[in-house]
Amino acid sequence: MHPKFKKLQDEYIDALRPAIGDALRWWEAHCSYAHTEPRSYAEMEPFHRRWMSGPASHPRVIAVFRDFYFQVHALNDASDAAEAADAEATDKRAGTQEEQRWGCDVPPAWVSKAHPLDVLINDLANVAPDLHEAMQGFLYVPIGMDPQQVEC
Repeated sequence: MHPKFKKLQDEYIDALRPAIGDALRWWEAHCSYAHTEPRSYAEMEPFHRRWMSGPASHPRVIAVFRDFYFQVHALNDASDAAEAADAEATDKRAGTQEEQRWGCDVPPAWVSKAHPLDVLINDLANVAPDLHEAMQGFLYVPIGMDPQQVEC
């Protein structure tokens, strides 16, 4: 993972940890069983039926996720702009990048973009297993598109 995404992920974990703590206390106060216990719909308490995603559906958790989701997108957009400018400058200097590297073993560059769900949910299994367990309840990504096709 590129260092800028790692830094953002660390900030996300720091922001998510207290939100998940609050969400777990909220869950325990309203539901008689842990969110990790499998239940059929008929066995669920009304509170669980209302909050199907478990503690991950707590509004504070969603707010933290949304904030960092857009930050990942902003980093991706900045990376796209930098790569386009770099490619244009390289092409002007000495032909295309492919021509410059032809016949040479060049190590691959850092992947300068990341998928938000990898940074914010999937990678938690390795870097913050306690948070990963709670975030597995995330059944959908609470990001939509407005009529102009802009994420909101």
